[in-house]
Amino acid sequence: MNRRARRKEKTLRRIEDAGWSLFTSRGFEATSTRSIAEAADIAAGTLFNYFPEKRSLLIHLMRGQIDRALDEAFATMAESTLEKELTHVFSALNRCYAKERRLSRVFVKELLFTDGQRRAESAAWTFNLLKRVANIVSNAQRRGELDASIEPMAAAQQVFSIHYFGLVTWLGGTIPSQAVQEEQFTASLRLLLRGLRRSAA
Repeated sequence: MNRRARRKEKTLRRIEDAGWSLFTSRGFEATSTRSIAEAADIAAGTLFNYFPEKRSLLIHLMRGQIDRALDEAFATMAESTLEKELTHVFSALNRCYAKERRLSRVFVKELLFTDGQRRAESAAWTFNLLKRVANIVSNAQRRGELDASIEPMAAAQQVFSIHYFGLVTWLGGTIPSQAVQEEQFTASLRLLLRGLRRSAA
């Protein structure tokens, strides 16, 4: 990495640190791009070169938080039943969202109603998660736990849909607590897996 690249990387780290600190302490709406630039000790124009608006920065930061949580979840996932493996991954994801619920609400709202380039980036990011979940499904098929004719990506999409519905309703206040959300996810997952499991010969 040359000097210019190192300088850009250092500036990005300062923006990330400043943005996360202000978003978590003040909230998203109360944080201005000017305050982020001042906290990062850069000009406002420099900030816009990296992130054209504060929503872009929040999405970048939240994705980083979630990616790290998922990486740890997959790294610590012991081989078990499909239900336990999926619960391990999605429980870690839920805990990540719960750490900063206010910011998670903004983040999920942006993902739901975004367009253009941001929508394409969101779709690619979600697809990467689905591929990792599909790999868990494939492993369960190799163990004989699921019918081999089931398309792993289709199963992964169904599991993610259950998770996402619970996440949105919890963040929106329809589900009273994260604990209830977890219970509903487990119940729905078991119902789904009942239909996906190999029928006894």
